[in-house]
Amino acid sequence: MQTEFETQAEDGVMTRAARGTRRKILIASLAGLMLAGAGGLVSSARAAGRAGDEGGEGMPMRRMQRILDRVGATPAQRDQIRAIWDGLRPPLRAERTQKKNLRQQMVSALTASTINAGEVERLRKQSMASADKLSALMTQGMVASAQVLTPEQRKLAGEELAKGRGHHRWGPPTP
Repeated sequence: MQTEFETQAEDGVMTRAARGTRRKILIASLAGLMLAGAGGLVSSARAAGRAGDEGGEGMPMRRMQRILDRVGATPAQRDQIRAIWDGLRPPLRAERTQKKNLRQQMVSALTASTINAGEVERLRKQSMASADKLSALMTQGMVASAQVLTPEQRKLAGEELAKGRGHHRWGPPTP
């Protein structure tokens, strides 16, 4: 018995609910990446002065610093958030490595002289399981980081995050 999603995937059609779920996962992942940058950002900010002064720091790290500045995060809160992401860094790195390996295997399976549909499906399922685990780790970090902040700080962080909502969107704007 096939699920509705499997039937839709075979038909090449994705329902609005499936797109919405996919969009929510993407947004959560992006928010998690911003929080993930907090650890490195905080330590480099302390070492180099202002965040972003050193080359190589990306936008998520600068944005996380801005959010923490905006909400008035204390040094203790910043240290707690850094510790959360430092603890998650090894499993996140392992999942990203797994994802890269699966992607390479998928390319090999799809470019082989004979394509084994069963092997491609097995790799797809593994890839989805890896993405789910990565998403769960990111969500765990986001929840733990949010719990460090006060309700008022979380409200301010939400306002700051809302400011960037239309800048990096994929697809047509939603009404």
